[in-house]
Amino acid sequence: MNRTLVAALLLGFGAPACPADAQETRAPTAPLELERLSFQKRLLEAGLRPLQQHLSALQELEKQRATSGDYAGAIEARNQRKKLTTELERLDKELLLTQTREQSLKARLLPDRITLPLEDARLEGGVQRTGGELTGWSGPDSAASWTLPNLPPGGYEILLKYRCGALEGGTLEIQETRFHLSAEVLTTLRGPQEKNLGTLKITDGTGPLVIRARGVLKDNLMHLLAVHLVPAAR
Repeated sequence: MNRTLVAALLLGFGAPACPADAQETRAPTAPLELERLSFQKRLLEAGLRPLQQHLSALQELEKQRATSGDYAGAIEARNQRKKLTTELERLDKELLLTQTREQSLKARLLPDRITLPLEDARLEGGVQRTGGELTGWSGPDSAASWTLPNLPPGGYEILLKYRCGALEGGTLEIQETRFHLSAEVLTTLRGPQEKNLGTLKITDGTGPLVIRARGVLKDNLMHLLAVHLVPAAR
């Protein structure tokens, strides 16, 4: 892909896909806008690579010409390199802006609550699924993990619905790829309760989310009934 083709594609991308009068009477829906931004991001990413390779080639050519005494040729290569550097900086800023718009739109399209189904959890350390709940959290190796459903990066409040008897409880930790938060699990005297454990920053929306027992009062940390994530901006 040469520079002319990349520029033509990028310039042509903004051309309307339907007549102007139709666009005036019907604005694009959010899912269509998201698809457009995703396509634009892929196009920019595809265009950056060959331009970066061409920049490296120009840098090498400039050195070779200067070494051989072809100073006019070296200056020409340097001038081309500077123009290409400016273009790459522009495309990089455009890519960053497109990514920001895409993530912002994804966040607006999220439901008020994202539920992580218990049946999708991978269980470790004695945790078992019994009667619609996860129990058997007996020690620090007890954990349940989910693969996040392609969430945009950002803060999410972690809500757990659970019940906990007088001889149960302790502490747990919730982890994503980079960040974690800890919380106490206390006795629920009036049956199951929903508790907001705080806001967890999620950096990888397709990565793992792990709930792990850290300290257990006796034999079981809790009976986990539901896990919800609430976008912090809501």
